[in-house]
Formats: sequence, structure tokens, C-alpha cells
Amino acid sequence: FFFCTVTPGFPIKAYVVPEIKLEALHPRGFRVSIPDDGYTQFSFHGNLNEWMRGIAVGKNWEVDRTDFINGSWIFTDLDTDLRLGDKIYYWAFVEKNNIRYIQGNREWTVTDFVRDRINVNSGKEQKRTTEHVPLPVTTGPSTTCLQSQTAVLGRTRICKGDLLFGEEFGDDNINQLSNWIPEVMFPQGPDFPFNVYLADGTMRLENGLLIISPVLLESKYHEGILNEALDLSKNCTGMIGTWECSRTASGAQILPPVATGKITSKNVFNFKYGRVEIRAKLPSGDWLMPEINLEPRDNVYGNTDYGSGLIRIAFAKGNAVYAKKLYGGPIMCNLEPYRSFHLKKKNGKNNWSSDFHNYSLIWKPDGMELYVDGELYGTVDPGQGFHTSATQNGVTHATHWTQGTVMAPLDTMFYVSLGLRIGGINDFDDVYFKPWKNRARKAVLNFWSAKDYWLETWSDADMKIDYVRVYAL
Repeated sequence: FFFCTVTPGFPIKAYVVPEIKLEALHPRGFRVSIPDDGYTQFSFHGNLNEWMRGIAVGKNWEVDRTDFINGSWIFTDLDTDLRLGDKIYYWAFVEKNNIRYIQGNREWTVTDFVRDRINVNSGKEQKRTTEHVPLPVTTGPSTTCLQSQTAVLGRTRICKGDLLFGEEFGDDNINQLSNWIPEVMFPQGPDFPFNVYLADGTMRLENGLLIISPVLLESKYHEGILNEALDLSKNCTGMIGTWECSRTASGAQILPPVATGKITSKNVFNFKYGRVEIRAKLPSGDWLMPEINLEPRDNVYGNTDYGSGLIRIAFAKGNAVYAKKLYGGPIMCNLEPYRSFHLKKKNGKNNWSSDFHNYSLIWKPDGMELYVDGELYGTVDPGQGFHTSATQNGVTHATHWTQGTVMAPLDTMFYVSLGLRIGGINDFDDVYFKPWKNRARKAVLNFWSAKDYWLETWSDADMKIDYVRVYAL
């Protein structure tokens, strides 16, 4: 940034000042900082969501005293609740050698939230540690920014190759994660898995890993709970007043017998097109499935039967008989043959659940590429539009896709989801060794009745995520 000041009797003097950094904090507040360059003062004035003229007094912030910490001048507000898309209009000045250098008419938009701590050690310099810091967005000019095809909700300036979202799972406790919201709900159609998503007891952080585990509902509550009622409405992330939030058993329609976990970036990060990289170890065990997906934010093309699409970044069933087959790509219908029509497969030498692998997706305006450990194993080409092949396969909701681009329904904002699911009625064919039939009324009950057979295969049932990174194209 260039700050200038005019002193009577002297010519204008220009000074290049280091870039001011603004960050929205989780769970509330924001921080303004600038690295020191021999300043004696740093002042900040601003309005929230209200334009300010010149160097008027800030209605929300009028700060003439800031802290000097670890070589930077810092102002921190821990009280203001910010939301994605909020704008801060501000002006600021630094004082150096008794001259004030003023910057005015600036604005900044909230696009991410960060968790940051400043530790104070008695008798020592204050130490600042930052966790999961996304790249800041600035409104200043850049000579190196090449416009990206990627779009991010609430963000306007995106450069090719930018790291847009990064999660290393370095917190101490699952409740400290600022980029994610845990699901609390009974998942419903179109797949009707045999699990309920709960936040407590199913997920933890350990040695820089997110670990999601399946837990029998009876061990979490009490024996007999499967034939009773369970109301999650207090913390439910589903639709209140529906079976997503409250269930009562009735005859063969018992409660889901397994609790698992799932987190999503929906409230923090939504994007369209980009490169996604996730390092993960998939779960091993009968009828277990990883959920390492992109899900549509607004269901623009419909909210049933995958009418708005789902993108699987990595998927391999946990049964030993299936575990060497890796799948990735879009799902745009709940039923075959179109459900797996565009999925790509790679056969492994070993079970995909036996070790960590790097799973990558490049999602473009004209197709997709799927990688594992840096090796390309599949491309998805929409041709003249997915609606063409879908209509030929009897997918009635494909008529809505003609309103979009050739990538429809995969041309809207999506978010990252990480979870673990069990069974259900669409992912496993009715083979002889499966204890339930997909369209049978007693599907869940028959699955539960076979517990002694599948539970003994769950010795390595955890799904483990090392990191998640999303880059601009």
C-alpha cells in the first residue's frame, strides 16, 4: 500500500507501507495487524457494513492505541460477531519519524474464519501462534494475480493457484475446529443408511488426524434403545419436525443401530470449480463406507434423488471382497444404471483401507479429473451436457439441468463433507452374503440381527483424515 502525507513547505513524500492484514476470528471478533517498520503509532478506524467517507470518525471502531506484539502492531476485537460476506470499511495511519502516512477509503470482505491464540509468558516476549489460517483477501492491486475459474461464496478476488481452504486438524479438541460444523441428524433418502450422525463420541482429533468411528447406539445409550425413541431436536442440523431430527421405533422399523460422525464446511466454505486434495485412510469392515464428498449447497436443481448432484472424491466399500476397488466422480441419480454411470474405478494391489493415500479431484467448467497418489485414474466428460446421457437412461429430473451449463447439475456452489456411513439401500447389491434386501421392510432389523457377523470385522473401522486442501484453478 502507498501512504502519502503533505507537510507545509515540503514536497510530497511517498512511503511504501507493509500490507495491512484483516482476519475474522472464530467464534467471534476480528484482528487487524501490520508488521513494524520503526513506527511509533498505528491507528485504525472503521465501520461494519456501512461505507465511510475519507477519514471520518469510525462508528464501530476508533482505535488510536494498538498493541505491539512479536514485531507487529495489532488491534483485536473479540466482541463483534461477523458473518461471511460482511464488509468492513476503514481507514488507517502509521506514524514514522513524526510523519503520519494515511490510507483511506478501503474495504475488506469476510470470506474465512481463523482461530488464533496469543500466549503471554511471564517475563518473556509475547508469542503468537496461528492455527488453520486461510489466505487473506485484500483489495489492493496485484501484478501477479491471474484470474481463476474458481468461484468462492462471499469472495471476489481469486487468483490461479491460491490455497482457498486448508485444514490440517492440528487442534487439541474436536470442538475447536473452526472450519467445520458437525452433523447431528438421522440421514434419510435417497440411500437411507443404517446410522445416525452424532457429534459426541464418534469423532476425535489425535496426532494431527481427524478420526471418525462407528459406535453401537446401545453402547452409547442403553440396551433396548433401538426399540424406543430418540429426539435430537435440541442440536439437530437437519430439518426440525421431520424424521431427520426425531425418530420413534415401530415394529421392524428400529432406530439406526450405529452412531457415526460427519462434518461439513457448509457454514464456512462453499466453492465452484477447483482442485481438492485430501489425504485419508479409509475405513475397513463389512458394510462401512467413507464419505469424502462435495455436496451441493443450495440444491438448485432439486433436493431429492441426487438431482443437484454429489461428487465422491474417494469411495471404497469396507468389505474385504470390495476393498480393492476405488471409485470417484459424480452421482446424479439415486438408482442404477445412471447412479454409477460417471463414476471412475481403480483396482488396487492392496485394500485401499490398508494405508493412507492422497485423493485428488480437479473439478473444471468442462469436466473432472480424478487422481490417487498423483496418478490419474479417471476423467469425466459432460459432452454436450450430462442431461443428454441422463435422459437416455430414464432420469426424469435431468430436464432441470438444461437450465444450466454443460456441467449442470455440477455447476453450482458445493461444500466439503467428511463422514462415515453404514449400509443403506443403494450402495450394496443384494448378494447372497448380505443380511438385508435393499427394498425389504425389515432391512435395518435384518442388518442388526447379523451384528455378530459384521461387528467382528470392525477392528480397523476408523476413517482417518490427515488434511484437506482446496486450490483455485
